[in-house]
Amino acid sequence: MSLPSRREFVCAAAVAGTVGASEGLLPLAPATEDAKPDIWGRTILPQPFEKGPFREVKVPAWVQDSTGAGYTLSVMSSAQRKDAADAGVTISEMGFVDPFYAYYDSKLLKRRNPHVAPDGLKKDIAEYQKLGVRILGVYPPTLQAEVWERHPEWRRVSTDTDQIPEIDLKKFPHGGMLCPLGPYGDFFIDVLAEIVTEFPAVSAFSFDGLHHGGGCYCRICRANYKKDTGNAIPKRDMQSEDFRKYLHWADRKLEDLVQRMQTRLKTINPDIALVTWTTNAGRFGHLLDIPRNMSARMNLLFDAPDQEFWLDETNRGSSIVPAFGVAYVWAVSNHRVAFAEPYLMSRGNPYGKDSFPAHEIERRMMLALTHGAGPSLAVLQPDNLKPAVTHCLAEVKKRKPWLTHKEPEPWAAILVSDNTRAFYGRNPGHVEDRYLANVFGFFRAALEEHLPVTLINDWNLTPADLAKYKVLVLPNAACLDNAQCDAIRKFVERGGGLVASLDTGLCDEFGTPRKTPALTEVLGTTHKGVAVAGKIDDKIDENFARTLPPEYWAKRKGVWDFKRVGNAQSFLEAEKLTELLGKALVTFKGPVARVEARTGSSVDATVRTKDSTQEPELPAVVSHKFESGKAVYLAAGIDAAHYSSSYPYYRLVLTGAMRAVASTPPPVEVKAPMCVQVSTVRQKKNGERLVIHLFNDVNTTAGHGHPAEEVPLREEVIPIHDIEVTLKGYNVKEVRQEPGAHGLKFIKTGDAVTFTVPKLRVHAMAVVELG
Repeated sequence: MSLPSRREFVCAAAVAGTVGASEGLLPLAPATEDAKPDIWGRTILPQPFEKGPFREVKVPAWVQDSTGAGYTLSVMSSAQRKDAADAGVTISEMGFVDPFYAYYDSKLLKRRNPHVAPDGLKKDIAEYQKLGVRILGVYPPTLQAEVWERHPEWRRVSTDTDQIPEIDLKKFPHGGMLCPLGPYGDFFIDVLAEIVTEFPAVSAFSFDGLHHGGGCYCRICRANYKKDTGNAIPKRDMQSEDFRKYLHWADRKLEDLVQRMQTRLKTINPDIALVTWTTNAGRFGHLLDIPRNMSARMNLLFDAPDQEFWLDETNRGSSIVPAFGVAYVWAVSNHRVAFAEPYLMSRGNPYGKDSFPAHEIERRMMLALTHGAGPSLAVLQPDNLKPAVTHCLAEVKKRKPWLTHKEPEPWAAILVSDNTRAFYGRNPGHVEDRYLANVFGFFRAALEEHLPVTLINDWNLTPADLAKYKVLVLPNAACLDNAQCDAIRKFVERGGGLVASLDTGLCDEFGTPRKTPALTEVLGTTHKGVAVAGKIDDKIDENFARTLPPEYWAKRKGVWDFKRVGNAQSFLEAEKLTELLGKALVTFKGPVARVEARTGSSVDATVRTKDSTQEPELPAVVSHKFESGKAVYLAAGIDAAHYSSSYPYYRLVLTGAMRAVASTPPPVEVKAPMCVQVSTVRQKKNGERLVIHLFNDVNTTAGHGHPAEEVPLREEVIPIHDIEVTLKGYNVKEVRQEPGAHGLKFIKTGDAVTFTVPKLRVHAMAVVELG
């Protein structure tokens, strides 16, 4: 049996997406139109072209209580739906509008789906309600054939032209992409309001593709941009500062659409939610979308963003990237509620489930919840996978008490900068090696050494948000605005630890290089440009002052000799590093920034062109004390190298730098093999506790095939035994291994508490009750 993908459901007018599972009552009766519910939460750091404060949406209680499973009920029989509900599915999709038709008698969309009976929706709604399954209404927003045909002026124009696009509707009956930044956005909201009013049982909406596609040149967008800025929309060119500024404007317009949407819908029903697919929150392919389709912070306007994560060969499936993707979708929700759907695919070329191992479903589901997201799942699967699906839903249900109302336990924060990705990375074919590799490398090192790290975003670089952390990591964070730089400076002044690499602070929020890079006094270095292996040039490229031409990154190729300088006080003199390196020169393969150490800084390591004795040594690792804090600057991009071409010493340099700048050691230390991924959250519900997730990522067939074709298709598990956990500074009352409520003995030594998790199969939680 060949089963369709989610997008095939959409195009077949049957279904789009769904997420999560929740337990409880169906939505309250609609509020009156005059009601003005207080739907907005905290104010978020401003971005260019804002016309008013940007605030994250308040998440309804039922969404906060949700954990995940539940696609495909819309195309299942009544018996199958009952089985899914019995297994734990409590929210699933139901189509109301597809790219071709409306499914009900709409006053706004005249074409009604002829394949759906007049009472079809009402019967489905009644069935979902009887089963206790919440309804996730589906509308794929930027594809709607009737609107495309009736309103040519609402069509998205992807290039700098006055020509309205035309499509052969016989060949492509869904039409083309509509522009959500103008009147179509208002029409879209009107249809949603009509659905909520007509069908009050709808709990949430899901959209497949709510984005601006990297901008629009339609007549309406041109007029609005001219009105707001006095300028014409520039040509689509990421090397152009003007276009990068325009992209910020387009992001603000799309955010405004969602703000107005939430206000309108929650006025009708305060408990309605946007539990929807997102296109800028962790899926590897989406991270390559440049120009970006939406801002990362737009996810804060969703009650729960949902992100696919694919473990196929084209999405770096056998790397750290899927784990990062899950952690990132939770991060862009401000660590409130997010979902992640692991696609159950053997490979991406071609897409399919051929010979898909049942055991792999559990691995992917447990990976999702380990890193903070509620795992979604397409329930309709081939017969050979049905028992595994039921098993996995049950495993998630067992863990539900410890999966909601949580926040990361803070120690180190790693910045994932959406502005740097888009405006410094600039090219979808090169953004991985220009920027993403730096973030992936630090994330990988932290997971391998089991350090408690939290992914944060551009908007979290504020004094209030940073105050909870001991360490801030800025992996090649090139694009920072003045307010962010000021917050970072104050963080270190007050005793925070900073680790940064390469071009951190080089550019402003538009990706334009500063005349003098920011944070030089904090990092203790002066940035002098690109270091090129085999060539030393004291002159900075003429273009460097205004732009970053493509050759800027092309020069960053080289193989170097890396040398510790022998400073006894340096963290690089750690015993483990000495065991790996000895005292000889070692190879470093990666990018290097040419810097000068400022007065008061300590050069802990240098690089020089491989096997060269003529060229001078360049600073590679620089330590610096700034006011009450410490900083380590990596002029050698060891973070990027740890992802792209790793030597084991890279990991110890990265994590050693984090430990060296921290004013206190990690509050949670775990001794386990590097295949064990660890995350620690604090839960404040019916008491207060730590929940330490342990995930066994060992793959017994990894590395056996062609490296470019590696895909995790795990068929078995090797249990990990005797994982030792040490907590520092906590008042511990009880420790259990969950699920199963297995009590664990613990030993107190001063302010430290130590216990052992005897056996880890795929996933377990050490639940630590706090006094």
